[in-house]
Amino acid sequence: MDFVKKYILNDWKLKGLSLVLAVMLWFAVSYVGESKLSVSVPVVPANLEKDFMIKSMDVEDVLVMISGPVSALKNLRPKDIKAPIDMGELKNGRHIVNVEKADIIVPKGIKIEAVKPDYVVIEIERALEKRLKTIVKLDDKWKALYSVKSWYPQYVTAEGPKVSMEKIETIETVPVDGNFMAVEEELDIALNTQGLIIRKLRPETIRVILRRH
Repeated sequence: MDFVKKYILNDWKLKGLSLVLAVMLWFAVSYVGESKLSVSVPVVPANLEKDFMIKSMDVEDVLVMISGPVSALKNLRPKDIKAPIDMGELKNGRHIVNVEKADIIVPKGIKIEAVKPDYVVIEIERALEKRLKTIVKLDDKWKALYSVKSWYPQYVTAEGPKVSMEKIETIETVPVDGNFMAVEEELDIALNTQGLIIRKLRPETIRVILRRH
């Protein structure tokens, strides 16, 4: 009991005040104080005319440095920050588009300090829609056992950069593979767009029928 009186109850008003000040200081630092943060934000192209498409973009994300109350930064979610770039006036060719601080969208109470890089190099091409003949590619391990009986559709519609689309007439499937046992096998196979710049492909799969030799 003497220990309690000597070290805990003695000067209890002063100790109580110290405790209150400590709580207020913690609150001020955690919820009122300012802090800084760097966030990687995807660049979002906006207002590009439908007759054009992006062929290449040198960066897909920018680093946005922000500041604000600790409480606001603690509750910040990646989707709360957006970096749109206006492409409404861009036509064919290579363009340097500035990423302005004023264009960055952030929650109320948060300030944008800087954006790095503050520009994006974008190559724009006119889009072209074209019919491509489909070619079924059978995996090598099945060629001795099966052949392609039929497939549908034999043509698909692809949309991509005009210069690139003018150079191609056909599109292959991914190698047809599976656990085949029946005399006939019917399956949906995806078209292989690897190495091709295609914005839209209709349809993206074709129906293939294989027949055992």
